[in-house]
Amino acid sequence: MSFTLEYASYVNSLVWITVLIVLSSLVLVWLSAKNQDHYSLKDANSHAEEFGGIIAESHGPITTFLYVLYFIMLVWTIAYFAAHWGEFSNMSM
Repeated sequence: MSFTLEYASYVNSLVWITVLIVLSSLVLVWLSAKNQDHYSLKDANSHAEEFGGIIAESHGPITTFLYVLYFIMLVWTIAYFAAHWGEFSNMSM
């Protein structure tokens, strides 16, 4: 296998994707660790409803971590539909 310009471009894009994945993972871990300090156990227990000794429902604030994940999922969904719209437009019900 010879090292061509096309192969170099492929390796370059894989390196940047890897760096992006590592950095975004670090940011998500930091956000998840940072947000647990603001909502104490007392707050969690006061906003939870128990049925039969098991917490079935809890009401609390949405953390920045969840907002970031929701945004990432929204962007990924839009990008996926934009890339594969031709596949969905040909489907018949």
